[in-house]
Amino acid sequence: MTPTRWPAIVYAIVVVLVLCWNVLHAGRAVQLRRGSAFMRWLTALCGLLLVPALTIAVTSASAINGRTTHVVAWVWPMTAALFVLQSVRAVSEGSARLSIGLPVLAFNLTVGASALVRFANGAGVTLPATIGALGVAEATSLGFVFGHAALVSPWALSVPVLTPVIPARRRSGRAVKAGIAVMATVAALLYAAEYPRGVRALETFQPFSAERLQERPRGDFALGVRVLPEIVAPPPPLALRYDLALVDTLNASVVEVFVTPSGTRGTVLDSVARALEDIRRDSTLLVVSLGYDPGDRRLMLRNPEGYATLRLRAIDRVVRRLRPDLLIPARDPADAGMRALGSVALSWWTRFFSAAADLAHELRPRTRVGLAASAYTPFDSALFAWASGPQSPLDVAGFTLLPSYGGGASLAARLRVAGQWSRSGQRPLWVFAVGLNPRVFGVAAQERATWGVLAWATSQPRMRGLIVDGAGDYDELVGMRAPGGRLRDIVTTFERAERVLAEAASGQP
Repeated sequence: MTPTRWPAIVYAIVVVLVLCWNVLHAGRAVQLRRGSAFMRWLTALCGLLLVPALTIAVTSASAINGRTTHVVAWVWPMTAALFVLQSVRAVSEGSARLSIGLPVLAFNLTVGASALVRFANGAGVTLPATIGALGVAEATSLGFVFGHAALVSPWALSVPVLTPVIPARRRSGRAVKAGIAVMATVAALLYAAEYPRGVRALETFQPFSAERLQERPRGDFALGVRVLPEIVAPPPPLALRYDLALVDTLNASVVEVFVTPSGTRGTVLDSVARALEDIRRDSTLLVVSLGYDPGDRRLMLRNPEGYATLRLRAIDRVVRRLRPDLLIPARDPADAGMRALGSVALSWWTRFFSAAADLAHELRPRTRVGLAASAYTPFDSALFAWASGPQSPLDVAGFTLLPSYGGGASLAARLRVAGQWSRSGQRPLWVFAVGLNPRVFGVAAQERATWGVLAWATSQPRMRGLIVDGAGDYDELVGMRAPGGRLRDIVTTFERAERVLAEAASGQP
């Protein structure tokens, strides 16, 4: 088991234990007839709704599963609100000691506030930063457990806890209650500490809306979108239908897909090629980025060169079957690559990218090969400098520009670093991914961040294109389309940028 996954595994175990405790405690409270009739009814209702509500919260965020459950997404914030009411009632009528009831109430308030804000964001409501930060604070708190995934994963949720209303007669029962109080206190304090940071994270997106796109009269700047879930199996028909329709609506000139090594085997790539056949006829550029499989770290530790050979075989299949215009042999080495493979020497990456470029050029000379910087660390800087240098066999260098927990301030800092790195080298540049989770930061922040990166990218003379990540909420919740099919405000931003660039290229006033 990889060390970086241990916190998430421990958190998952705690969540399962909390779910079991909630259900069992609700059942015992009803059987033992503790508290008022209303308290017993409320406690039983919370225990009954929690598991179904959590299931709805996770599935309704997905563009694949959420087509049926998004209409009842309100069940999760309603359930969280019922837990708050149960805690208030338990404290007010004396069913729970204040030393336990107050910490649990404070924690449930944080969960309920975050659930309501995320529901409003998911519905496309624009909230002021002081309210929207209630959702950001939960994500930043869970970041200590999930890392970057807390900003994009539907699984990064806090689970409310019933306030204990049954007196503990055994030492073990008192220990459990004390443990619940301690965990609730720590979580509530962490949430409160992260709230001011959440307000600033949202407020710092505002300056991006005032940026202006640099006109590109030569028409040498392309706009695109990532489509489909990461390819592990044949793409779902629902995703194909909606994503290809969105590409047609946007008139995107670039389409990107993420593929895993396991997804290159069998007939999976053939199904992807057939699905994208129509848009390829319209001279749409295809960008393919090769990701990682769950067992890659073990393979890498056992035999680094053997693992590189396996990836090269996957690249061989990708180039032969998909015929990409631009190939990224390994997605975000300093970010996604490090999470998947662990710490890998810079020399291994340079050898691998060189071999991948030579192979792709041999199989299909028209395919260009690129590399994306994403973490903006010294390691990323060295890898980007190599990719941009005269000895590199790569054709393109580029960036993944996603905000971290600092929101707009973190995105602005990454743009400054990317601008400095862009001054060296002569190769064409791309922004291979820009996006953020509108359920955490809100649809306004998603629109402003995309516009700000667009303005920066068009001001870079060697920048040749930008790809928005992605069409729908699949493996990560960053889509231009909500699970119910509603198009988010970012679509209007994309069309606005396309119109400005097209008018400049055609010489229209």
